[in-house]
Amino acid sequence: MSSKITKSISVAKASPTFHAPMLIALIASSMIGSLTTYAASSSASVPKSLNDAAEYGENVYDYAKANDWKHADNTLGSLRRAVKQLRVDVVDQKAAEDRVDITIATLARDITAKDQQATMRESNEITRDLADMTAAYSPAVPVAVTKLDYYGRELEIWAQAQDENRLQATTTAMRHEWDGLRPMLKTRGAAEAKRFESIVVRAEAAKTPAEYAQVAKSVLDEVDNLEKVFQG
Repeated sequence: MSSKITKSISVAKASPTFHAPMLIALIASSMIGSLTTYAASSSASVPKSLNDAAEYGENVYDYAKANDWKHADNTLGSLRRAVKQLRVDVVDQKAAEDRVDITIATLARDITAKDQQATMRESNEITRDLADMTAAYSPAVPVAVTKLDYYGRELEIWAQAQDENRLQATTTAMRHEWDGLRPMLKTRGAAEAKRFESIVVRAEAAKTPAEYAQVAKSVLDEVDNLEKVFQG
């Protein structure tokens, strides 16, 4: 119970004319004020540093995939600076920020070792954590779209590693994320919704790492179209 509501109850009980309707009215008033404050914070735009960090994380992934370690290392520096700034810009998400810092430390070691698989994996984890942080705001593109992008890269990673158990688990998680997003596309992107559904069905039918790799490419390509639906 919030401090405002607790105070309302105390005030009501102290009144010589205290009765239940009075208490209900005071609690309702306090709750409305709290909800208004929450709505104001949740409708705020996404801080630039958070968007920048997400972009740099994806860039590190792409550079590692291409074995471009010079650009991966340079982008890691940009990622660090963006994350340092988001600690100033983003409030009430310290635990998530700490997780990102830990992952960045691991990512730095992976890049130094030129470990492609580990670098791709850790940079993708940063994408997921930053997407979760973005959910506190009102991004133009729903967080679920970013999560689908994350799962597309997960399929790519585990197909390369030929880890069928992780591929199946990723497909299940992607289906869950997609089922939550699909209703939002009924009126504004029916064609894209149909295409992405067919891709998820293909993932569910995949049997080999090579088949999953093909699906991963389709996911990543179609996510770009999903983003355009919400940006248009």
